[in-house]
Amino acid sequence: MNLSYWEQQSWFSKVNYCVIGSGIVGLNCALALRQKYPKAKILVLERGQLPQGASTKNAGFACYGSVSELLADLEHHTEEEVFNLVNQRYKGLQLLRNTLGDKAIDYQQYGGYEVFLNPDQKRFEECYQQMKRLN
Repeated sequence: MNLSYWEQQSWFSKVNYCVIGSGIVGLNCALALRQKYPKAKILVLERGQLPQGASTKNAGFACYGSVSELLADLEHHTEEEVFNLVNQRYKGLQLLRNTLGDKAIDYQQYGGYEVFLNPDQKRFEECYQQMKRLN
């Protein structure tokens, strides 16, 4: 890509912060930087013309972990570590809602659902038995 002198001077010179990725995390990072450093020049870079990371692949769901996901986490982490992870996800969702507003992001609280196919009957039973513990 050949940039003109004016493009280089206006967009890429004297940048204070560069955020990689324009998904939920990247844009929230840029917003937090703007609030903390109102005069800073913040550059947000994205690989393509549109965001293509995880933020575009979650089908609009905002959650902090399914039963099977949390049980898988518990195989590699302590209960305290998993609890802290879920707590961080919950706080992140609250921050997103407070920053953008429920109406703007069309936030609707439906609870959690997880789908198991017939061959996954054993995994379903394991998850079902652990739901009370996880809740």
